[in-house]
Amino acid sequence: MAILYLAALVLVSAVGNAKEVARAAQACAGLTFLSWIIVHVQEPTASSVLRCLFACIAIGVTAALLISRKRLEATKQDLERSRAEVDLFANSVPYVLWRSNPRGEIEYLNASWTAVTGLDRWTVLEGQRYNDVVHPDDIPILSETVSAAVANRTVTNLKVRIRQADGSYRWMQIYDNPAYSPLTDQVERFGGLSDVHDEVVAKQELQQVRDELEISRAELVNFTDSVPQILWRADSRGDIDFFNRRYTEITGRDVQATIEQQNHADDIHPDDREQFELLFEADVLNHTEVRATFRLRHANGDYRWMSLVGRPVQFGEGSEEVRYYGGISDIHDEVASHQKVKELNETLEHRVAERTSELMRTEQRYAGLFDVSNMTFAEMDFSAADEILDAIKEAGVTDLRAYMSAHPDELARTLGAIRTTRVNEALARLMGYDSVADLISNPPAQNADDGPEVLLRQLEMHFYGVNHIDGHTVLVGKGGRRIPVYFTVTRLADGLHLSSHVDLSERARIEEMRQAAQAEMARANRIATVGAFSASIAHELNQPITSMVFDAKTGIRMMSREKPDMEGIDRILQRMEKNALRVAGIVQRTRENLVGRRRELGWIDLYSLAIETRYLIQHDLQRSHVQLDVICATPVPGIKADPIELQQVFVNLVSNAIDAMRGQAESRRITIELIAREMSVGVRVSDTGPGIPEEHIQKLFEPFFTTKSTGIGMGLEICRSAVAAMGGQLTATNLAEGGACFSFDLPFPVEQTVASSPSTDFETK
Repeated sequence: MAILYLAALVLVSAVGNAKEVARAAQACAGLTFLSWIIVHVQEPTASSVLRCLFACIAIGVTAALLISRKRLEATKQDLERSRAEVDLFANSVPYVLWRSNPRGEIEYLNASWTAVTGLDRWTVLEGQRYNDVVHPDDIPILSETVSAAVANRTVTNLKVRIRQADGSYRWMQIYDNPAYSPLTDQVERFGGLSDVHDEVVAKQELQQVRDELEISRAELVNFTDSVPQILWRADSRGDIDFFNRRYTEITGRDVQATIEQQNHADDIHPDDREQFELLFEADVLNHTEVRATFRLRHANGDYRWMSLVGRPVQFGEGSEEVRYYGGISDIHDEVASHQKVKELNETLEHRVAERTSELMRTEQRYAGLFDVSNMTFAEMDFSAADEILDAIKEAGVTDLRAYMSAHPDELARTLGAIRTTRVNEALARLMGYDSVADLISNPPAQNADDGPEVLLRQLEMHFYGVNHIDGHTVLVGKGGRRIPVYFTVTRLADGLHLSSHVDLSERARIEEMRQAAQAEMARANRIATVGAFSASIAHELNQPITSMVFDAKTGIRMMSREKPDMEGIDRILQRMEKNALRVAGIVQRTRENLVGRRRELGWIDLYSLAIETRYLIQHDLQRSHVQLDVICATPVPGIKADPIELQQVFVNLVSNAIDAMRGQAESRRITIELIAREMSVGVRVSDTGPGIPEEHIQKLFEPFFTTKSTGIGMGLEICRSAVAAMGGQLTATNLAEGGACFSFDLPFPVEQTVASSPSTDFETK
């Protein structure tokens, strides 16, 4: 029976828990004791008591073993559950985690290893080939660092490049920490990998920017010391804290000593010093532009006229601090030229005053004597023409000039209704006619170069209710004789117009003298604007020089390779040669501007020039992730222009578009479109940037106006002047779909014949 009870306990343990086994054991022991009482209570024996006691002990021992087994199974289940949770946690972490033994051999990798590298973690652990994903250049430093950390039981903290599942390498941070394991009684190592690629790349780019800034600083110092003008900078109080080297070359004074003592005004002529200081202090106080002209003592002791210009610039965004930047240019020759022109103007005014006084005396003497007056008079009858004008006005026409331009036949009919009623002898003599009748017989429109225009102005007098007009014209007399005159027309009653004329032949001769003087003054002005040319030189040379620097760096890197790319080096050298030629052309062009020399124009293939421009600024386009398309839908004939100036216009406009789209997340695209017209070639340079603020459009082409923190505001002014010199007009607009567009037309020469572009693929990207 005890054996049956044991079998019953085993069955209970198979289907029940530990508590149920304990209860079953108690029941079996009770039944065993009860059966002993029933059988042996009348005649108890020692053997029966021992058997009963042994059965109860067996039942208890069996129950205890079964309960221990139950508890062991529960502990094993808890252990398996905990282990599964640990694995789930380790495999859920978005980092690669591992455990290595005291020798540094990795014994465990979580599932992130496969997600990051694409390699099966169990295969890698089996072959201990986890270093296969490390960049070959980083393996030596990794092995050295890990070996030292394992030997010294220190932390491993290292950045290496790890090959990703897509085959690319990314910078990742290895962090490995030693920890004592109570299970193995050894120091094991636990670590992980985290992606720090963006951080490393950002630091590398920051270092590159720092290097470029250092180069830019050196170039800026070299530039400021090379400018032939004195450059200066002052703080918000007007204290000068910078002079370039030119200050010492001109004045002979030490820059640092002058800045420390703030006594630069001592070199100004005593007669100009007080006015200069008052003007300078007032402009600085009001934060306005400083402009002053004064005589400055040079190193040889002579005084020369100088022009100072300074502009206030806000120092940093959100800051109210203002600094002044400016320059001092030599205008001594210009002032001397102005004095000569002033003397000529005084002579001219004196002559005109004498002539006017003489005419007034003549008019007073012969007032009312139309026919015998020395003043030239003509009287014309506009009454018939006035009736035509009244009918036109009643028809609702408000713009007479536009109406006559659209109806030339009506204009001819109206002019034909005008009659010359009488002229005086003075006018006939002036125009070379022997009699007044010969002059009256001519149609009025044939008596002047712009006769129809003068008569149209007289028609507008009646149409708009004006009683007096005046102006200049050239009378055409007998035998083609040409007399420049100043005329006045007064509208009288009954449709009569009385005109008088002042012979300007002598004045024209004086005007030629004045223009000659002005030509000399213009040359002096060009010399005085060297400061502006210096800014333009810096603006125009910046892009080709920067491109040459990048090409030089690229060529050095290509030459340092084990197998230099000679074809690539050849292309770089060709591009550097073209940029060097551009620099030489810009310098030559600036020199010619200064000496007033006209450059010889040549035939230009606009399409080829645009393609070459894209090639020259390829570095800027690639660095800024900008696509430049050159579109020429139909053949474009060649034009006659300056290739260096025109290419610089393309470079400036494209560079401005690149700057406008810098930092833009959307598509960055610039288009140069060439359009063949009947008498010209249209050029459009458009971009997909943010466009031009409306408040800036009217100021874009003003000198020194700029929206860039590092700009000087000369680029668009240079472009506009260059295009104007070629017969075009540069304009700027915003596109409806977004972005800005700069456009201009270049006219064909009169003798040009239509020629197709050499390219057969006119739409090129």
